[in-house]
Amino acid sequence: MKRRLTTFVIFLAVLSWGLKPLYGQSTGSISLDEAIRYSAKQIQDGLDKGSTIVVYQFKSHNQRLSDYVLKELFDKLVNSRKLFVLDRTAQEVIDAEIEFQFKKSAGMISDDSLANLTKRIGAEAVITGSLDDAGNEYRFRIRVIGTETTAAIVSNATSVDKNDKRIAGFSSRRPGVGEKIGTGALNILLGFGSYIEGDIIGGITLTAGYAVTAGLFVIEATALDWDSPAVGVPATIGVVTAGLTVVYGFARPFIYNYSPKLATVMDNTQVKIVKASDTYSGNGALAFQLAYSIKF
Repeated sequence: MKRRLTTFVIFLAVLSWGLKPLYGQSTGSISLDEAIRYSAKQIQDGLDKGSTIVVYQFKSHNQRLSDYVLKELFDKLVNSRKLFVLDRTAQEVIDAEIEFQFKKSAGMISDDSLANLTKRIGAEAVITGSLDDAGNEYRFRIRVIGTETTAAIVSNATSVDKNDKRIAGFSSRRPGVGEKIGTGALNILLGFGSYIEGDIIGGITLTAGYAVTAGLFVIEATALDWDSPAVGVPATIGVVTAGLTVVYGFARPFIYNYSPKLATVMDNTQVKIVKASDTYSGNGALAFQLAYSIKF
Protein backbone atom coordinates (compact mmCIF):
# COMPACT_ATOMS: atom_id res chain seq x y z
CA MET A 1 0.00 0.00 0.00
CA LYS A 2 2.82 2.33 0.90
CA ARG A 3 4.52 1.66 -2.45
CA ARG A 4 1.28 2.43 -4.34
CA LEU A 5 0.87 5.71 -2.45
CA THR A 6 4.42 6.76 -3.29
CA THR A 7 3.90 5.91 -6.96
CA PHE A 8 0.67 7.95 -7.00
CA VAL A 9 2.40 10.99 -5.46
CA ILE A 10 5.21 10.78 -8.05
CA PHE A 11 2.62 10.49 -10.82
CA LEU A 12 0.85 13.67 -9.61
CA ALA A 13 4.16 15.53 -9.42
CA VAL A 14 5.07 14.58 -12.98
CA LEU A 15 1.57 15.46 -14.22
CA SER A 16 1.74 18.79 -12.46
CA TRP A 17 5.15 19.58 -14.01
CA GLY A 18 3.89 18.58 -17.47
CA LEU A 19 0.80 20.82 -17.23
CA LYS A 20 2.70 23.84 -15.94
CA PRO A 21 3.33 25.30 -19.43
CA LEU A 22 -0.40 25.03 -20.11
CA TYR A 23 -1.60 26.82 -17.00
CA GLY A 24 1.37 29.05 -16.20
CA GLN A 25 1.45 32.83 -16.44
CA SER A 26 2.77 32.80 -20.00
CA THR A 27 -0.34 31.16 -21.48
CA GLY A 28 -2.31 34.38 -21.86
CA SER A 29 0.57 36.35 -23.39
CA ILE A 30 0.73 36.92 -27.13
CA SER A 31 3.14 38.78 -29.40
CA LEU A 32 2.95 42.51 -30.00
CA ASP A 33 1.88 42.04 -33.61
CA GLU A 34 -0.87 39.64 -32.54
CA ALA A 35 -2.07 42.18 -29.97
CA ILE A 36 -2.24 44.85 -32.68
CA ARG A 37 -4.23 42.56 -35.00
CA TYR A 38 -6.60 41.56 -32.19
CA SER A 39 -7.14 45.19 -31.14
CA ALA A 40 -7.83 46.24 -34.73
CA LYS A 41 -10.52 43.54 -34.89
CA GLN A 42 -12.05 44.76 -31.61
CA ILE A 43 -12.15 48.32 -32.94
CA GLN A 44 -13.86 47.23 -36.18
CA ASP A 45 -16.45 45.18 -34.29
CA GLY A 46 -17.16 47.99 -31.81
CA LEU A 47 -17.87 50.71 -34.39
CA ASP A 48 -20.49 51.10 -37.08
CA LYS A 49 -19.29 50.45 -40.62
CA GLY A 50 -18.16 53.66 -42.29
CA SER A 51 -17.42 55.49 -39.05
CA THR A 52 -14.80 58.24 -39.31
CA ILE A 53 -11.97 57.72 -36.84
CA VAL A 54 -8.48 58.99 -36.09
CA VAL A 55 -5.71 56.82 -34.63
CA TYR A 56 -4.16 59.45 -32.41
CA GLN A 57 -1.77 58.45 -29.65
CA PHE A 58 -0.05 55.44 -28.12
CA LYS A 59 2.24 55.64 -25.10
CA SER A 60 5.06 53.25 -24.31
CA HIS A 61 8.57 53.27 -22.87
CA ASN A 62 10.02 53.86 -26.35
CA GLN A 63 8.94 56.49 -28.90
CA ARG A 64 9.93 54.35 -31.90
CA LEU A 65 7.84 51.50 -30.51
CA SER A 66 4.86 53.83 -30.06
CA ASP A 67 5.20 55.09 -33.63
CA TYR A 68 5.36 51.51 -34.90
CA VAL A 69 2.13 50.53 -33.11
CA LEU A 70 0.32 53.61 -34.42
CA LYS A 71 1.39 52.93 -38.02
CA GLU A 72 0.52 49.22 -37.86
CA LEU A 73 -2.87 49.91 -36.30
CA PHE A 74 -3.55 52.62 -38.86
CA ASP A 75 -2.67 50.34 -41.80
CA LYS A 76 -4.78 47.45 -40.53
CA LEU A 77 -7.84 49.64 -39.98
CA VAL A 78 -7.48 51.26 -43.41
CA ASN A 79 -7.05 47.92 -45.17
CA SER A 80 -10.14 46.49 -43.45
CA ARG A 81 -12.28 48.77 -45.67
CA LYS A 82 -14.83 48.98 -42.86
CA LEU A 83 -13.90 52.34 -41.35
CA PHE A 84 -12.93 55.74 -42.74
CA VAL A 85 -9.56 56.52 -41.13
CA LEU A 86 -8.29 60.09 -41.24
CA ASP A 87 -4.74 60.50 -42.48
CA ARG A 88 -2.06 60.38 -39.79
CA THR A 89 -1.23 64.01 -40.47
CA ALA A 90 -4.51 64.82 -38.73
CA GLN A 91 -2.60 64.01 -35.54
CA GLU A 92 -0.43 67.04 -36.16
CA VAL A 93 -3.50 69.29 -36.37
CA ILE A 94 -4.58 68.02 -32.94
CA ASP A 95 -1.05 68.45 -31.58
CA ALA A 96 -0.96 72.06 -32.78
CA GLU A 97 -4.34 72.77 -31.20
CA ILE A 98 -3.25 71.21 -27.91
CA GLU A 99 -0.04 73.24 -27.94
CA PHE A 100 -1.97 76.43 -28.67
CA GLN A 101 -4.82 75.97 -26.19
CA PHE A 102 -3.33 73.87 -23.42
CA LYS A 103 0.42 74.59 -23.71
CA LYS A 104 1.05 70.89 -23.25
CA SER A 105 3.62 69.26 -25.52
CA ALA A 106 4.07 65.88 -23.81
CA GLY A 107 1.97 63.20 -22.09
CA MET A 108 -1.64 62.11 -22.47
CA ILE A 109 -4.46 64.64 -22.38
CA SER A 110 -7.89 63.97 -20.92
CA ASP A 111 -10.46 61.96 -22.88
CA ASP A 112 -12.92 64.87 -22.91
CA SER A 113 -10.39 67.36 -24.31
CA LEU A 114 -9.17 64.91 -26.91
CA ALA A 115 -12.71 64.03 -28.00
CA ASN A 116 -13.64 67.69 -28.40
CA LEU A 117 -10.55 68.43 -30.46
CA THR A 118 -10.95 65.45 -32.77
CA LYS A 119 -14.62 66.23 -33.31
CA ARG A 120 -13.58 69.52 -34.92
CA ILE A 121 -11.72 67.70 -37.69
CA GLY A 122 -14.67 65.44 -38.45
CA ALA A 123 -13.80 62.33 -36.46
CA GLU A 124 -16.59 60.37 -34.79
CA ALA A 125 -14.16 58.44 -32.59
CA VAL A 126 -10.54 58.71 -31.50
CA ILE A 127 -8.25 55.79 -30.69
CA THR A 128 -5.64 55.90 -27.95
CA GLY A 129 -3.59 53.22 -26.28
CA SER A 130 -0.61 52.30 -24.14
CA LEU A 131 1.86 49.53 -23.41
CA ASP A 132 2.37 49.17 -19.65
CA ASP A 133 4.92 47.09 -17.79
CA ALA A 134 2.99 44.67 -15.55
CA GLY A 135 5.93 42.75 -14.11
CA ASN A 136 5.96 39.36 -15.82
CA GLU A 137 4.19 40.70 -18.91
CA TYR A 138 3.16 43.84 -20.77
CA ARG A 139 -0.42 45.07 -20.88
CA PHE A 140 -1.44 46.32 -24.32
CA ARG A 141 -4.40 48.68 -23.86
CA ILE A 142 -6.62 50.24 -26.52
CA ARG A 143 -9.46 52.70 -25.98
CA VAL A 144 -11.96 54.05 -28.52
CA ILE A 145 -13.60 57.27 -27.35
CA GLY A 146 -16.72 58.66 -29.03
CA THR A 147 -16.45 62.36 -29.84
CA GLU A 148 -20.16 63.02 -29.30
CA THR A 149 -20.52 61.52 -25.83
CA THR A 150 -16.79 61.42 -24.82
CA ALA A 151 -17.57 57.94 -23.50
CA ALA A 152 -15.45 54.86 -24.14
CA ILE A 153 -16.94 52.76 -26.94
CA VAL A 154 -14.26 50.07 -26.84
CA SER A 155 -11.84 49.35 -24.02
CA ASN A 156 -9.55 46.39 -24.44
CA ALA A 157 -6.49 45.06 -22.55
CA THR A 158 -4.29 42.23 -23.81
CA SER A 159 -1.29 40.52 -22.23
CA VAL A 160 1.88 40.69 -24.34
CA ASP A 161 4.89 38.44 -23.88
CA LYS A 162 7.65 40.20 -21.92
CA ASN A 163 10.24 38.55 -24.20
CA ASP A 164 8.62 39.68 -27.44
CA LYS A 165 11.38 40.15 -30.02
CA ARG A 166 9.67 43.10 -31.67
CA ILE A 167 9.57 45.07 -28.42
CA ALA A 168 13.15 44.10 -27.60
CA GLY A 169 14.25 45.32 -31.02
CA PHE A 170 12.77 48.78 -30.50
CA SER A 171 14.07 48.94 -26.94
CA SER A 172 17.66 48.17 -27.92
CA ARG A 173 20.40 50.77 -27.88
CA ARG A 174 20.11 53.57 -30.39
CA PRO A 175 22.98 54.20 -32.80
CA GLY A 176 25.82 56.29 -31.37
CA VAL A 177 27.09 59.58 -32.77
CA GLY A 178 29.80 57.82 -34.76
CA GLU A 179 27.29 55.41 -36.32
CA LYS A 180 24.99 58.28 -37.28
CA ILE A 181 27.89 60.14 -38.90
CA GLY A 182 28.77 56.94 -40.76
CA THR A 183 25.19 56.71 -42.03
CA GLY A 184 25.43 60.34 -43.13
CA ALA A 185 28.63 59.61 -45.04
CA LEU A 186 26.97 56.70 -46.82
CA ASN A 187 24.04 58.99 -47.66
CA ILE A 188 26.36 60.83 -50.05
CA LEU A 189 25.99 57.71 -52.22
CA LEU A 190 22.40 58.52 -53.28
CA GLY A 191 20.99 58.01 -49.76
CA PHE A 192 22.47 54.52 -49.36
CA GLY A 193 22.97 54.96 -45.59
CA SER A 194 19.30 55.67 -44.93
CA TYR A 195 18.23 52.68 -47.02
CA ILE A 196 20.48 50.42 -44.91
CA GLU A 197 19.05 51.91 -41.70
CA GLY A 198 15.50 51.15 -42.84
CA ASP A 199 14.60 54.82 -43.34
CA ILE A 200 13.17 54.34 -46.83
CA ILE A 201 11.53 57.77 -47.09
CA GLY A 202 14.78 59.46 -46.13
CA GLY A 203 16.67 57.42 -48.73
CA ILE A 204 14.17 58.27 -51.47
CA THR A 205 14.37 61.98 -50.59
CA LEU A 206 18.16 61.93 -50.84
CA THR A 207 18.13 60.00 -54.11
CA ALA A 208 15.69 62.54 -55.53
CA GLY A 209 17.91 65.42 -54.36
CA TYR A 210 20.96 64.04 -56.14
CA ALA A 211 18.88 63.23 -59.23
CA VAL A 212 17.65 66.84 -59.41
CA THR A 213 21.25 68.05 -59.03
CA ALA A 214 22.41 65.84 -61.89
CA GLY A 215 19.51 67.00 -64.06
CA LEU A 216 20.38 70.66 -63.51
CA PHE A 217 23.99 70.11 -64.54
CA VAL A 218 22.84 68.22 -67.65
CA ILE A 219 20.60 71.15 -68.56
CA GLU A 220 23.52 73.54 -68.06
CA ALA A 221 25.83 71.46 -70.26
CA THR A 222 23.48 70.52 -73.10
CA ALA A 223 20.42 72.75 -73.28
CA LEU A 224 21.87 76.26 -73.01
CA ASP A 225 23.94 78.25 -75.47
CA TRP A 226 26.96 80.14 -74.18
CA ASP A 227 25.37 83.48 -75.07
CA SER A 228 22.10 82.61 -73.30
CA PRO A 229 21.23 84.93 -70.36
CA ALA A 230 20.35 81.82 -68.35
CA VAL A 231 23.89 80.41 -68.55
CA GLY A 232 25.11 79.52 -65.09
CA VAL A 233 21.67 79.56 -63.46
CA PRO A 234 21.01 75.77 -63.58
CA ALA A 235 24.57 75.06 -62.43
CA THR A 236 24.25 77.51 -59.53
CA ILE A 237 20.95 75.99 -58.44
CA GLY A 238 22.50 72.53 -58.84
CA VAL A 239 25.39 73.41 -56.53
CA VAL A 240 22.97 74.77 -53.92
CA THR A 241 20.74 71.69 -54.23
CA ALA A 242 23.72 69.37 -53.89
CA GLY A 243 24.92 71.23 -50.80
CA LEU A 244 21.49 71.10 -49.16
CA THR A 245 21.18 67.40 -49.99
CA VAL A 246 24.54 66.61 -48.40
CA VAL A 247 23.63 68.54 -45.24
CA TYR A 248 20.25 66.81 -45.13
CA GLY A 249 21.96 63.44 -45.57
CA PHE A 250 24.07 63.99 -42.46
CA ALA A 251 21.20 65.47 -40.42
CA ARG A 252 18.65 62.80 -41.35
CA PRO A 253 20.13 59.92 -39.22
CA PHE A 254 20.16 62.14 -36.12
CA ILE A 255 16.55 63.25 -36.62
CA TYR A 256 15.26 59.80 -37.61
CA ASN A 257 16.81 58.06 -34.60
CA TYR A 258 15.66 60.81 -32.25
CA SER A 259 12.02 60.73 -33.37
CA PRO A 260 10.54 59.04 -36.47
CA LYS A 261 7.48 61.27 -35.99
CA LEU A 262 9.64 64.38 -36.43
CA ALA A 263 11.12 62.75 -39.53
CA THR A 264 7.57 62.34 -40.86
CA VAL A 265 6.99 66.07 -40.39
CA MET A 266 10.12 66.71 -42.45
CA ASP A 267 8.86 64.34 -45.15
CA ASN A 268 5.69 66.42 -45.51
CA THR A 269 7.72 69.63 -45.87
CA GLN A 270 8.52 70.59 -49.45
CA VAL A 271 11.15 73.00 -50.74
CA LYS A 272 10.43 74.40 -54.20
CA ILE A 273 12.14 76.85 -56.53
CA VAL A 274 9.58 79.33 -57.84
CA LYS A 275 9.60 82.46 -59.92
CA ALA A 276 8.93 85.57 -57.86
CA SER A 277 8.65 89.20 -58.86
CA ASP A 278 11.28 91.69 -57.75
CA THR A 279 9.54 94.59 -55.96
CA TYR A 280 12.17 97.13 -56.93
CA SER A 281 13.06 96.24 -60.50
CA GLY A 282 9.84 94.51 -61.52
CA ASN A 283 11.82 91.68 -63.10
CA GLY A 284 11.28 88.03 -62.30
CA ALA A 285 13.64 86.25 -59.93
CA LEU A 286 14.07 82.71 -58.66
CA ALA A 287 13.27 82.05 -55.00
CA PHE A 288 13.00 79.11 -52.61
CA GLN A 289 9.52 78.31 -51.31
CA LEU A 290 8.95 76.23 -48.16
CA ALA A 291 5.57 74.47 -47.98
CA TYR A 292 4.01 72.00 -45.57
CA SER A 293 1.15 69.73 -46.62
CA ILE A 294 -1.58 68.29 -44.40
CA LYS A 295 -3.97 65.71 -45.83
CA PHE A 296 -7.34 64.50 -44.55
